[in-house]
Amino acid sequence: MSSFLVSPTLQNARAKELPEAKKKELEKLKKACADFESIFMHQMLKEMQKTVKKTGLVHGGQAEEIFSDMLDEERSKTMQIGIGDVLFMQLSKAIVPPARPR
Repeated sequence: MSSFLVSPTLQNARAKELPEAKKKELEKLKKACADFESIFMHQMLKEMQKTVKKTGLVHGGQAEEIFSDMLDEERSKTMQIGIGDVLFMQLSKAIVPPARPR
């Protein structure tokens, strides 16, 4: 539940004060940002696969291509380079504006 606390705009004290609706909205945003990063990484892996020269020695045909794409999709779900976190930090400001200094 507290996975959205990575944003510097939200400190622990402020996060506890948020209404449940805002917390749920932040959770949805965090999931959407993670999904975006996963899709981005999958696309990157697909483009990288295109650069690998295929030899006729061990090519499995269409079945290998399908399996390779499915494997890349699963790999991309665990590959994190920080794009999702940066997106979340920026977009969470629209839901919960940063605290103003006193």
